[in-house]
Amino acid sequence: MNTSLWISRRLSLRGKGSSTAGVVIAVSGVALALIIMEFTLAIVVGFKDGIRNRLMGFDAQVTVCPADGRYLQATPELIESVRKRVPDADLRLALRQPALLKTDNDFEGLVFLAQSPDADYSFEKGNIVEGEWPDYASDSCDNKIVISVPTAKALGIGIGDKVYSTFFVDGNVKMRRHSIAALFQSNFGEYDRTVAYASLNGLQKVAGIDSISGNRLDIRGIDIDNISMTADRLQAGLVSDAAAGTLDSYYPVDSVLRTGALYFNWLSLLDTNVTVIFILILCVAGLTLVSSLFILILEHVTMIGVLRAMGASKMFVRNIFVGMAMRLVGLGMIIGNVLGIGLLLIQKHTHIVPLDPEMYYLNSVPVEIQPPAFVALNIGVAAVAWLILVLPARLAASIDPAKAVKYE
Repeated sequence: MNTSLWISRRLSLRGKGSSTAGVVIAVSGVALALIIMEFTLAIVVGFKDGIRNRLMGFDAQVTVCPADGRYLQATPELIESVRKRVPDADLRLALRQPALLKTDNDFEGLVFLAQSPDADYSFEKGNIVEGEWPDYASDSCDNKIVISVPTAKALGIGIGDKVYSTFFVDGNVKMRRHSIAALFQSNFGEYDRTVAYASLNGLQKVAGIDSISGNRLDIRGIDIDNISMTADRLQAGLVSDAAAGTLDSYYPVDSVLRTGALYFNWLSLLDTNVTVIFILILCVAGLTLVSSLFILILEHVTMIGVLRAMGASKMFVRNIFVGMAMRLVGLGMIIGNVLGIGLLLIQKHTHIVPLDPEMYYLNSVPVEIQPPAFVALNIGVAAVAWLILVLPARLAASIDPAKAVKYE
């Protein structure tokens, strides 16, 4: 067994006044530092995931656009060409149509979104706060729409009310009478104020196009890290098929990374903030540990002198005090993990701490606990603490034995 480690375990961390206070401060400092870093990591990851999920709920990760900027047909050839490059993705024919919603006293401009009836509407249904999502696979729901709570308040309408929708198609004005089937609220300000949902079949009739036509082919189910690569691969494949005559024309490819670039650039800045916070917290915790270690050294100066006089090496003495200090670090990390993860779990399941959705796009503080990241964080904190403690421990080992045994 390592003798220096055995001695460091046997030595009590409780001493006279200043020593006990130093131990409490060191343990508290490590625990608080770990709690703050875990909170920062979980909240930033949760916030980024929340915003990204909303962005990719309103907009597809990758989109195939029409060559003429108007409409495309989801022909078997186009579907096959896309499937070859993105085999497991969720393909949806979609149509977006600007319109005016008009009541007797007011009007609102927005964009109707419509997708294939068999699409996965879990995101849209998850935002419903009143009413029920229409069955857009049925022709009886062609005149039913879903609007946001802000739009409903602006127009003074609610569930079951009738509203006129005015469309401008190819220089012509077309009007439809719609019924409000449901209200949604995602707390994503700009989208809530400008988006509404309608039947794909109903919008196709307004646009005067057939059942396989729309103005985009949405591709969903792509991991955030693979969006750019997938879009580039798909674009190259569509160009190749168009050149070979397999496709009737060239189809440009777009992605949410471009359409939502403002939000993604904003989110990327959070990583820099996290790094700065971690550095500052580690500096403060490091100073606390060093101060506490010096207190422990002063409490055991006589012991250092005795050990050195008996022939103990400087490394032996250094390892004793590093071991003692790492006991403080370990205790602080245990307390920090219990409190930090416990509080995060409470917030994750109860949403007890709210947010102003008008400012943060979310109605409560988001929390995302990633075990691998938390394990890496704990290992990193322990490693940094050890590195910080090596220097003061070396100073303890360099104390002159003759002076140390006379120290009071």
